Amino acid sequence: MAIKQRKGTAIQLSIALLFLSFTIIYFCSRDSNITKITKPDYKTILQTATSIVKPSSKKNTFINSLLLDKCEIDGAFDNTTITKLCKTTEWTEGLIFRCEGAEGGIANVRNVVLNCVRYAIEAGATQFIVPEILLQTSTSGPKGTPVPFTHYFDLPYFSQTLSSVCPRISIVGHVNDLYNFPSTATPVSLHPTAVTTSLLSGFILASPGNWSSEFKNFLNTTHPKPFSAAVPVLVSLNAPLLQFPLSYDDPHFVAGFGRILRFREDVRRVAAGVVWAMDQKHQLGMERAMGGVKGTRWYGAHLRTGDDAANAGWTTYATQQGNYVSHAQKSQLSLMYLSSTSTSDTRKFTLYAAAKNVTVETTDSLLAELVPSQGTASVGEYKPRKGLEQEWELLQGMSWDQQLLVDYEVLLRSSIFGGVWESSFSWGIAMRRHVVASGEKGWVSIAQTGVGAVLPNRLGTRNGNKIEGIEGDGRLEEAHPPVELESPEPSYPMGRRAEAEPAPRPISQAAPAGSHPGFGADHPATLSSAEISLMQKLEMDSRNATGNGKPASTVHTEARLGTVAWEDGLSFVFGPVGNKAGGKGEDENAVGWRVRASLWP
Repeated sequence: MAIKQRKGTAIQLSIALLFLSFTIIYFCSRDSNITKITKPDYKTILQTATSIVKPSSKKNTFINSLLLDKCEIDGAFDNTTITKLCKTTEWTEGLIFRCEGAEGGIANVRNVVLNCVRYAIEAGATQFIVPEILLQTSTSGPKGTPVPFTHYFDLPYFSQTLSSVCPRISIVGHVNDLYNFPSTATPVSLHPTAVTTSLLSGFILASPGNWSSEFKNFLNTTHPKPFSAAVPVLVSLNAPLLQFPLSYDDPHFVAGFGRILRFREDVRRVAAGVVWAMDQKHQLGMERAMGGVKGTRWYGAHLRTGDDAANAGWTTYATQQGNYVSHAQKSQLSLMYLSSTSTSDTRKFTLYAAAKNVTVETTDSLLAELVPSQGTASVGEYKPRKGLEQEWELLQGMSWDQQLLVDYEVLLRSSIFGGVWESSFSWGIAMRRHVVASGEKGWVSIAQTGVGAVLPNRLGTRNGNKIEGIEGDGRLEEAHPPVELESPEPSYPMGRRAEAEPAPRPISQAAPAGSHPGFGADHPATLSSAEISLMQKLEMDSRNATGNGKPASTVHTEARLGTVAWEDGLSFVFGPVGNKAGGKGEDENAVGWRVRASLWP
């Protein structure tokens, strides 16, 4: 009897849906003469009805699904190891940690914030002040313009996540919120690496397990007065860029720690809209949003050019162009998503790739289209594509650096990613994707592994350090920035100071509605002062490492067409492979060694 009832219910639902379809056609069609519909038109009617009621809902469903935690490329956030660490930490009431403003590109800022939290946990701080971000407005000054944490990141998510894994840490919104604690008026300034003599290359923790006790000795000396919850002490950390080695923590902790930070909601929503637009435009078969890194969809490339990069001796446009397009061809990916800070280079790149049968898309080309020259609109202005008006409007409301976050999110989901070795933006994407490559292990250390040492190459024959099929004679068109020579260190991987982070044009507000939001000659990319000083530091280290005081440019470091500094099968960072001077092995001298050892994924 129950089976008959279910059959009857199913028939009733089918009839109801059929009548609903007829009704929709009647009211939504210009020609509402329902008598013209015949039996063979049944499927057409249902398809038409579906297309009428579902386009926007399909997009919204896709976007909302892609924003779910389980649909991140590395799956749902597993906080087990972080929670375990916080449960075993010895907490100190009245110890407040504040992180000084982080400066530079997103990968550097992200690493600084995560290091601040890691130091706070290691020290047992029970309060943590939400960090600010310094935007570089000029390379002539040491400091940038302070903006809130929310300029890049989702503050409610960060506060809730950190509080859930480390409930003993209270989040303080701003240092001014401590106005009723006079004891915090004069903070204790702390350079985290200054409290220990056990360092690598002068700024990398060699024995992070000893740092907590060394910090307490430092605090007892510099602040001998007793402190408590009622009379707290404020410790202000100098922005700690790439100081904490990934080798110290559990691999699953390393894989998940970075997940306490995520980009602001509008950035993630626009990025999901870009993925949706790419799927719809190129029929990628992404009927539903899902996590992981999916093959045979698109190649993601980070093109880092500009006057500042050229002046610093970074990999030339021609070399990057040849590497990315040839690698996409070798990977059998005819669709490429390009992140670039130069409008003119994007145009050149797109034309070059088209001649090689590789279609290039950008955020702009996917969310908007050029207005025809006829009419009131001038050539070069953009209007949103139908159905993507909301995403385009959100994009227009972002500053240039926030728009780069959209690129970052989309590049994470590339089938194959190609980056450039000088940029921590490229390394940041590669490191996060390496969590996917590591699989159940959580994180496979890559600090002392050379090209192809983590996973077998899935993209063709390898001849030494060169991917076969990359075009060009391999000559270096311009000199590269100095690269240090590593000195003998312990056998376990330690940290690496970042190569300079990309920091495009000086800060500007969102482009006017309908205008191109990209970067051009009028707004060139610039390195921040922190990044410039970092490059100078690397040069001095390399001079010392050579033992003869000569500039690092005398060390034979070259980036050639087809050479890869590091890869794991999912991500390829193009650049010189190791350092030919000193007679050391590739693993110790591979470029990017330090950043791979200390940049949280």
